[in-house]
Parts: sequence; structure tokens; C-alpha cells
Amino acid sequence: MRKIVSSLILCFVLLSSLPLPAYAANQVHTMDIQAVIYEDGSMYITQSWEGSFDEGTESYIPMNTPAYLTISKLMVTDQNGSYETVPNWDVDWSFEEKARKCGINNTGSGYEICFGISEYGQNRYAVEYKLDNAVGSYSDRDGANFRFVNDGMNTTPTDVKVEIRLADGTPITDEIADVWGFGYDGQVGFLDGAILAYTESPIYPENHVTVLFSLDKGILSPSRQESGSFEEIKEIAFSGSNYDNTAEEVTSFELLMSILFTIVLPIVVIILIVRIKKKRAAKKRQQFSKRFGYFRDIPNNGNLSAAYALGKIFDLCEDGAILATGMLRLIQLGCLTPVENQEVGFMGKTKEMVSLQLTGSNHDQMNEYDEYLYTVLEGAAGSDGILQAKELERFANQKDTLLRAYIEKHDSAGRTWLNQKHCMKRWNLPAKLTDLTPAGEQELGELMGLKRYLTDFSLIAERGLKEIPIWRELLTYAMLFGIADQVAEQMKELYPDISSELTDYSQSMVTAYSYHYLLYNNMRKTEEQREQEKRSSGSGGFASLGGGGGSIGGGSGGGTR
Repeated sequence: MRKIVSSLILCFVLLSSLPLPAYAANQVHTMDIQAVIYEDGSMYITQSWEGSFDEGTESYIPMNTPAYLTISKLMVTDQNGSYETVPNWDVDWSFEEKARKCGINNTGSGYEICFGISEYGQNRYAVEYKLDNAVGSYSDRDGANFRFVNDGMNTTPTDVKVEIRLADGTPITDEIADVWGFGYDGQVGFLDGAILAYTESPIYPENHVTVLFSLDKGILSPSRQESGSFEEIKEIAFSGSNYDNTAEEVTSFELLMSILFTIVLPIVVIILIVRIKKKRAAKKRQQFSKRFGYFRDIPNNGNLSAAYALGKIFDLCEDGAILATGMLRLIQLGCLTPVENQEVGFMGKTKEMVSLQLTGSNHDQMNEYDEYLYTVLEGAAGSDGILQAKELERFANQKDTLLRAYIEKHDSAGRTWLNQKHCMKRWNLPAKLTDLTPAGEQELGELMGLKRYLTDFSLIAERGLKEIPIWRELLTYAMLFGIADQVAEQMKELYPDISSELTDYSQSMVTAYSYHYLLYNNMRKTEEQREQEKRSSGSGGFASLGGGGGSIGGGSGGGTR
């Protein structure tokens, strides 16, 4: 019971320490950490902090250090130059006494790396130090479970990036190393010969950035020799994580209370904060869209790939929506034809089904995307050439990479087109309006304007005949936006002369969308399963919010004071 009470107290402490980052007096916007590992297992670390500092006298980093993890070569610099490294740090010194100085403050549980804030306002600090024996030699592998960013910090970084390299230049790759991340929302993996870990949402006091990594024997010759195995270190770190089911056994009541008070409530608070940010972003985009008004023509010079790439990063369409439009286009070209058939179900009852039949390529009118998708669907169809639900489900599970390649092919082409028109200053996901150039604002304005036009189709008073020649193209974009069914119904009311055509077309859209839904969902399930297997084996992927126990290096607490 004492453990549950302690968990409740901890929970409320965590909840009370979840402020919106914008309200903190001191803020660390970015923290870039470079770690270089030498042959003897020592590690040279450079932490680069960028942020605004408006109160307190110093920044400090508590370290959880076994006796073997000795520190040396401490050096701090800022935008104005180097700091003096003093032998005995005094936390009670004044602001002026700490200015442009750094040092070590010994504590009962280790020590703290300290340096003076020195000047209020926007600052950039580089904190460098060497740790001996950071990487250990175990019976099976060499490695370490290292905490680079502490939990319990009172000044938490918004963005963190950790890069780990070998000093002799040997590339760290999936072939010779394994890696896992703990304590943060983000990714960990291998890039350009290094281990790279980075956050995808701000760090809160209950978060930390801990990286567990191992290397094949023979790459290093660590001075620290351990009698146990790295697998034992990994098992401790995995406890409480979502990599493997290695958490300790607990009673149902303890599990329920733990989930409720230490996971659910903090997550609810974080979700509320994220929703507030999303609402603010959505409001800005709505104002942006109103500035451009309605757009009644085909946007982005008719480049559907560009519309998809731009729409995805600005939340106008979902990932994979281009697959639905691709299937619809094959129907338009006559390469796929809806056919009705009967399926015998439970107790011999039959029901009418609409399937898609491959009717042959139309090479004269097909583009490279049409050809690719048609070839993929040929592989999914049986000998009868009819695409059926079970066949598609099995195909998506086994050949998910072919479907993802089609989606990525469109996305890559769209990004290339947007880059050629100099539309983006940078690519972020989700993107911000500030990421756009004036040319990009125009392209996004057209896309947003068309979606707004289609959404309000039946509400707009002025109506001409210009929509009729391009109604199929308009419905293709409506399919991309996920609003094709409602737009088609509105068109039927407004244009009775083409109502019969729209009825047939609507049925084709429904079939194309249902097939897209089936293919995409099963593709994602297979991708997620593969991702879980990959990340658990140490090949990188999403970090785990839980776990990371038994780490060395950073400790708990820190920030500014």
C-alpha cells in the first residue's frame, strides 16, 4: 500500500510540474549533444544549449556517477567566449561571482556540472567534458546505458538531439551495433555512421533521454571490464518499457492504480496541451485560408503529387490518401471496372458485393503512377482478375512495401516539384505556415481554397457552368481530402443534368475508397508489426517512454537555480 501512496504523491508532483513551456521564466529551446567514444571506452561529450535565461544565477547538471565514471576536461563557452574552470564550485556565490565561471559541485550522490548564467537574455552555451569508463566490456558485447538528459529538470528543453560517434571514424551501423531509447517521445536509430536519438515533442519533468547501445566485440577495447553480460543490463533497462513484456509482476489493483495515476493522468494533461497548440495552429491556418478565399480551379498546376505532399504536411489529407485517388484514376481510365457478384454467407444467405475487375492496361493514357499501381494490383488479384477483400488483405500483409513505395513515389515527386518552385524554407511534420516561401503560400492557398470551396459547395450562392467540365477532377481532389461522398451528393442536387453520371461515379468512388481503406489499414498493421520487431531487436525506431533503469551518466533534477 505504501508503494501506491508513494505513486499517488509522485503523480500529483508530476502533474503540478507540467507547465506550458511558454510560461517558464528560463527556457532551453534546443539541446544538441555530441558524444564521441574513444577506444578505451571513455566518452567526450559536448552539450550545446540555446535558450532564454531571465532569472537565477547558474545552470547545473546533476550526474549519477559510479566511482569508475570520473570526469575531466570540463570547459564551458558561450557566444562571448570561454569560461574559467574553477576547482571548487560554491552554489551560494552571487550572480556576479558565478559569471563566466564553471566547475564541479560535489554532492552526496555524485556531483553537479555547474556554470554561471552570466548574462540574462538569449544565450548559447557549449558544455564539454570527458567521462572515463563510460562504455563497459561485458561477456557478450561492449556497451552502455547512458542518460544524456535528466528527468526532474526545472528548465526542460523543447528539442533534444543526441549523436554518438566513434573517435576513430568507424561508422556505427545496424550491422555492428544495437540501440534503444527510453524516457522521451521520439526516435532512435542509425544515420550517417552514428547513433542518432531525437525528441518529437517537448521534454517535461517526468521525461529523460536515455540511450542504451551495444557494439560487437573487437571494435573497442574498454578499460572497464565487467563480469556480467550486456543482456543483463538490457533486461534491467527494458523493465517498464514497451520494447518487450519484461515488467515486474504486480497485482491487478496495483497495475490499475499505476496506469491511472502515473500514466493516464499525465498523458491527459499532455494531450490537452497538445490540443491547445493544435487549435492555435488550426486557427492560424483558418485565417490563412480566409485570406486566399475560395479556389474554383485545379490547384498546383494540376500536379496531384504536389497536392498530396503539401496536403499531408498541413493536415489537409491523410497519409496514404493518394492510394484512393490512384485507384479512382484507374477506374476513370477503364483499367478497373466495378462488377457485382454474390457472396454466400452464414446459413447459406447470399449478399450482393461490388468488386473491382482488372480489364487491362490503357498505356496510351496511363502515367508512371497508373502503370505501377496497376501492376501491383495485378499481383493482388487471383486468376479471375477480380480484386476481392481476402486477396487484398493477404496481399497488403505480404507486399506492404510495394504499396508504401507507391505512396512514397507520389510524395517524393510532389516534394521535388515544390522544391523546384522554391515553395518551402524547410520541411517539418506537421509543417508551420512560417515554413513556406511566398510561392509556397500561394500553392497552399490554392489547395486550402479548393478544400474550403468543395466543403461549402452547396452553400455558395454564385454558381456557373465552369464546374461541369471538370467535375471528375474536382471529385478526385475531394477524394484526396476525404470528403468525396458529401461533395458528390451536393453536385447531384445542383446539377441534375449529370445526376445519373454522378450516381455511377459515386459508386466507383465508394468502391475505390473501401479498397484503399482495406489495403492501407493492412499495410499499416504490417508496418507497425515490423517496426516493433525492429525496434525491440535494437535496429532503431520509436523510443519508449518507460524503462531505461540502471543508467549511468546523468541523474535526476537540474536546469537552473
